[in-house]
Amino acid sequence: MEKEKRICLRERDVKLILFLAEYGSITNENVKLLYESEYYYKNRLASLAKGDMIERLYGKVVLSRKGKRYLNEIGIGYRNINRDENYKKRMERISDIACKVKSCGWYFEPSWKCDVNTYTKRGNRYVGVMSRQEKSWGESFDDFYRRSYMVYFLHKDITPRELKYINKEMDRNKRYFRGIIIFVEDERFLKHPKFIDINIEEIYTILYDASVWRIFEKIKDEDYMKERVYDIYGDEFKKLSDRLFESYYLNQNDVYTYVFPMPFADFAKMEYINFMVSSKYHSDVEIKVVCEDCCVEYVRKFLDEKVEVCCLEGEEI
Repeated sequence: MEKEKRICLRERDVKLILFLAEYGSITNENVKLLYESEYYYKNRLASLAKGDMIERLYGKVVLSRKGKRYLNEIGIGYRNINRDENYKKRMERISDIACKVKSCGWYFEPSWKCDVNTYTKRGNRYVGVMSRQEKSWGESFDDFYRRSYMVYFLHKDITPRELKYINKEMDRNKRYFRGIIIFVEDERFLKHPKFIDINIEEIYTILYDASVWRIFEKIKDEDYMKERVYDIYGDEFKKLSDRLFESYYLNQNDVYTYVFPMPFADFAKMEYINFMVSSKYHSDVEIKVVCEDCCVEYVRKFLDEKVEVCCLEGEEI
């Protein structure tokens, strides 16, 4: 009888196996992020597959026989992905988001680990919760959620009925969270009117592509946007703390200038800015928006032409 090949697990191998235990699968591309290596991960995947710890299927990696046995031996359960196509796709999306969010230095908690007391007969629609820092030992969920963002993913084939349920769920939970992040596959969902009216401190509708992750890396530092405002306009601007949206102001010769930082296209914030520009009560103000280059197109298209839009590199648009 042929002797089973023994595999020596490295630290990053165990990290991969634990990730698969939680999410069921991972793409080959995301394995590279997990290993933080351009080439090394390929050799490790080959060794793990040869040792029957993992299996490679159509560009994805899943647990194999020995991988599951290893998890049983250390007392950790693993997720079996059933054959329901919708469930499989949801799990693949959550796996992709979790890996990329973590690679940006943020913390991600999948929906099944969250203690949001809003479960309905139709199930929870959010995919998880992300935060700049992980939940501290002994920290209450209420405190953790107040500094966290609820995360949604709107795939291109989502139905109006599903959107209605998501809107209701957001409205139920908005008072518990700092903000909401909605990843969308299709541009037509970027300016969804019901999401704009949620009335929460931060609600970002973000086109799901590779460019967004470098922004999350930057704003991992909570003061990043404030520092960029000061770099461009000067630190004599003062932060306003009595408004729903983050903004900075300067009063010179009885003319107020407001600067709104915007790492992603925030359509609720832009609607508010347009109201300020068109309102007779704000006729003595100047308004500027500082945004990332990836959302300049949407910001400039949606904002009133009186609003000055500046890219974070300091270039006026």
